[in-house]
Amino acid sequence: MSSNDAQFESSRKKNKKLFIWAASLTLFFALVEIIYGFISGSLMMMGDGIHMGSDAFSLILALIATIMATKAATKNKTFGYKRFEPIAAFINGLTLVIIPIFIIAEAISRMINPIDIIPNQMLVVGIIGLIVNGIVGYILTKANSNLNVKSAMLHVLADLFTSVSVVIAALGIKYFGLIWLDPIGSILTSIIIIAGGVKITKASFNILMEGTPNGYSVDEIKNTLQEMNEDVTVEDVKVWCINEEEVYTLIRVKSSSKLVENMQNVIKELVSKHTKIPSNNIYLDVK
Repeated sequence: MSSNDAQFESSRKKNKKLFIWAASLTLFFALVEIIYGFISGSLMMMGDGIHMGSDAFSLILALIATIMATKAATKNKTFGYKRFEPIAAFINGLTLVIIPIFIIAEAISRMINPIDIIPNQMLVVGIIGLIVNGIVGYILTKANSNLNVKSAMLHVLADLFTSVSVVIAALGIKYFGLIWLDPIGSILTSIIIIAGGVKITKASFNILMEGTPNGYSVDEIKNTLQEMNEDVTVEDVKVWCINEEEVYTLIRVKSSSKLVENMQNVIKELVSKHTKIPSNNIYLDVK
């Protein structure tokens, strides 16, 4: 096992433990809210419990992706299962865009047709949610960051923002009768969540489409190699990644002399130094 693979596996083992704690805590609190809401007849409590349940699902999905990413490569899956992480991040990113849209629609509906709100119950839910999401958020800050972790963290932050807005709205309603704070707070929070969801979705979609990772330039690689020798023609450069950590490049080079063929290791080291891509992840196609 290479040092990069060992580091990758160690990182995912750490993230796996943290995801288990985060998902377990979130799922437990979601079940408590749903059961308490059912017993007390509070739709708001049940609704928040269902929302927390969706976040627990997102954390479980991130956990599954982390576990799958550590599975060894096979003859049929030569890159292993490391793409599970950007796939999970893409799904979580989409939910961060879709769910807030429904929340905004409901908030607009409530602005047009206001409903009675029980501020005391709302305040209790908000404070408990704030504490639980704060703990889960703290747990995830200890994880080694990647798109999978960021998407899960964004779900938790979304809940954190929601809990803060619920507490503020509940206090405003309780002491000043400002019922409009509830839908307005929901809309503002949803807009922030959507912005983060779009960013995560775009980044993970770029990986899944084997797009050039951020920070890498195909033209710079071409120009660097072209300047080595006038006899060398760089016909094509492809840069892609399996996940955020593993970047690969394929370079097609044409030369009338044996220069390139005899200097493959030198070229790889040059590209590696210029791009920070490990030389083992650089492939040369010499014509």
